[in-house]
Amino acid sequence: MNSNVIAWYEKKEHIDEMKGWDKGKLKIWEQQVTNNFPSGAKILDIGSGMGREAFALYRQGFEVVGLDISKAAVDNANEEAVKHGSNVKFYHYDGEHIPFGDGMFDVVIIWSQTFGLLYGKSNKDSFLKECKRVLRPKELLSYSGHSLQYLREHHNDCLDGDKFYPYIEREIYWETFSIEELENYAKQAGYDNVMSGEGEIYVPEDGIVLYCLSKAQ
Repeated sequence: MNSNVIAWYEKKEHIDEMKGWDKGKLKIWEQQVTNNFPSGAKILDIGSGMGREAFALYRQGFEVVGLDISKAAVDNANEEAVKHGSNVKFYHYDGEHIPFGDGMFDVVIIWSQTFGLLYGKSNKDSFLKECKRVLRPKELLSYSGHSLQYLREHHNDCLDGDKFYPYIEREIYWETFSIEELENYAKQAGYDNVMSGEGEIYVPEDGIVLYCLSKAQ
């Protein structure tokens, strides 16, 4: 993981920003994807942040483990889990090597467009193979990314080529994609596409993101 990205997510102001993201439920597209998960599945939530998705999935009866590059976010999320009696554990990692054994999970999710912070094709390819390692055979990977087309139409001033800079500081950016590009990353890493598309957030003015749900071969 890029050092600027890691440093960004350790800053207090960005941790505080994440605290305001929890609306207590999954986004519309996240719930549509979740409906395809096996009942009671063991889920690894990569880029778990303050636990928005992890806690929502736990409330739906899933076993969830969170993983994040930000030690501050992990510490805060674990405090929240204890405070609310949630049996969700959050772990810190280096952004490259998943610290779990082979075949431990039924589902791996990389939501909140975390996939676009894995800069460069080789980085994304190797990371998806690492996700495949910790998945049980024939189980599921879901990830999302910013739509280049949508951003060109609605936030072109924040784009530099295919890089999305939503913050004035421009310390970090998100890579953007077409749906075909997202699907191809999974195919090249040894997954079969289950479903993909443009995903709605909560309300229309939130816009859309692109998502893929794939099955390990």
